[in-house]
Amino acid sequence: MEDDASMVRADAIAPEIVAARPVVVTAIPLKRAARDELARLLGARVVDVRDPDEQVDLVLTPSCSPQLVGALKAKYPGARVVIVELDDDAWDIELSGPVKRVLRAGADGYVLADSMADLARRLGVAAPVESPPERPAGIPDELGELTEGSTVDDVIASFLRESAAYAERLARPVLNGEEHDGRHP
Repeated sequence: MEDDASMVRADAIAPEIVAARPVVVTAIPLKRAARDELARLLGARVVDVRDPDEQVDLVLTPSCSPQLVGALKAKYPGARVVIVELDDDAWDIELSGPVKRVLRAGADGYVLADSMADLARRLGVAAPVESPPERPAGIPDELGELTEGSTVDDVIASFLRESAAYAERLARPVLNGEEHDGRHP
C-alpha cells in the first residue's frame, strides 16, 4: 500500500493564483450593486467601511470633519483618504458636498491654495490677465481648477495632485530663506 503523501488524485484542481488587487474602503453609502460596479471599474476589491479589512490602499468618504479624516487615517495607516462628492442618477446616488454645491450655484471654479503666492500662481495673476480660452465642460485646467462639469475622476485626480504638492511643500526644510517649522507650508 502506498503512503498518502505519494498519492495524487486525478480529479484534483490546481489552485489558481490571483494577482493582488487594491483594496478600497468606502464610507460612501453605496448599495452592494454600486460597490460591485465601482470594484469592476477600478479593478479593485471595494468593501464597506463597516466590514473589517487589514490591508487597505484607498479610503473614499463623503465630505466630513477633519476629526473623521484623522480617525480614518488612524484606522487605515498607509491608505490614502479621498473626499468624494458623487451624484449618479443611474445608481440612485446623490452625495453632493460643499464643492459641488457652490459650483452648481454658479461658481466658476474651486482652487486650493496654501499661501497668497500659491493662490496668485494658481490663478495666474502674475501679470494682467486676459480671459482664458473656453475649455470643454468638465475638463479641469492645468492649475487643477474644477468646473461644474468635473467628474469624480477629475476631483480625485485634482485632490491627489494637490495632496502631493502640499506634502512636497511640507517636506522642504527651508522656505524663503527661513527654517520651515512643519506647521505652515
